[in-house]
Amino acid sequence: MKRSDFANSPCPIDRSLNVVGDTWTLQILRDAMHGVTRFNDYRSHIGIATNILSARLQKLVNEGIFEVHKSEMGNSHNYILTDKGRDLLLVLSALRQWGQQHLFDDSEMINRAIDAKTGLSPKRMMLLAEDGRELSPDDLLVVQSRRCDPIEDATVVDTPRRRSNTNVEKSSLENNKTAFKK
Repeated sequence: MKRSDFANSPCPIDRSLNVVGDTWTLQILRDAMHGVTRFNDYRSHIGIATNILSARLQKLVNEGIFEVHKSEMGNSHNYILTDKGRDLLLVLSALRQWGQQHLFDDSEMINRAIDAKTGLSPKRMMLLAEDGRELSPDDLLVVQSRRCDPIEDATVVDTPRRRSNTNVEKSSLENNKTAFKK
């Protein structure tokens, strides 16, 4: 079954998944963050078929996540992360931390990322409010506007949480003194 194309969705998660939301692509990006740049190295590290790897790398180049540089040997290419690609480090780190916490038994071997300078694990990632509070899904409200518009001009999106608990919307809007259009 063919996946839906979310390229024009108003949801940033949909659009992100449209670009990087498959297992092979995430593994390519993980290896790129670890310094892999050459086609054959991706193929051997991941165990991916050449046609699939070629298609995924081309898509990442087209999306501006990789740039292609000719290798010093001249007979191959290096796939180098752009700033846009390097920004995916937070996404991959969040997946790594979630996996470490929820998918491994204490006795299992696990690959961990540590700070090369200190040898310590990075702090647990969390979503913080402007006032420093840790946010949970219950604390979030989805609004819609053009990216260039001020948040005050946004419209609240109708979601199950909004329908079941209008107090969340009212209290958060009153606390923020922001009047969203209904």
